[in-house]
Amino acid sequence: MRGRTPVATLSVLIVTGAVTVWQFRDPQLLDQLRRDRDLLTSGEWWRAVTPLLVQDPPWQAWATVPGIFVLGVNVEKFFGGLGMLTVYLGSGLAGEAFGYALQPHGAGNSVADCGMIGALAVYLLSEAGSDVLQLRLSPPARRTLATVLATAALATVTAVTALTGDIHGPATVAGAAIGALLLRRTRPRRAA
Repeated sequence: MRGRTPVATLSVLIVTGAVTVWQFRDPQLLDQLRRDRDLLTSGEWWRAVTPLLVQDPPWQAWATVPGIFVLGVNVEKFFGGLGMLTVYLGSGLAGEAFGYALQPHGAGNSVADCGMIGALAVYLLSEAGSDVLQLRLSPPARRTLATVLATAALATVTAVTALTGDIHGPATVAGAAIGALLLRRTRPRRAA
């Protein structure tokens, strides 16, 4: 992907960035777009997606909105533009679903950022990602390492989510699962 513009990443960044700036100019926008389980179940179906566009608390935008670019460029490099959008939206929606169950009021794209981290981790542990990490393991050793890490990560995420109600772990696992599915379905892009 060297020299190619990361169109999917820039599109998500521009839309999320624009809505976040709008939120800073009009703080009532947060209430109109955030997670609100009662309003979602009352027919405001768009609240399944719109919490990814506003930030609560607003200060987190300084990390999460630039995170779209930092993480998204790499996800798009390894999985392509459609893959980046699939990881971002799929893990973001999974995170928001957990949010509705565990934190019924809130917002932010941090769950989608965490999903991209999960997808990147899967890629880096794959055969295609071995060039990036300079990890020279045989395929059986790589599968064993991936299984051990996945089991440890899943156990940690389950425990942290159960104890704290944090929604970022499930979003990270969702991103990793989507990344793994994308690697199985298509030949991954080699690091440039």
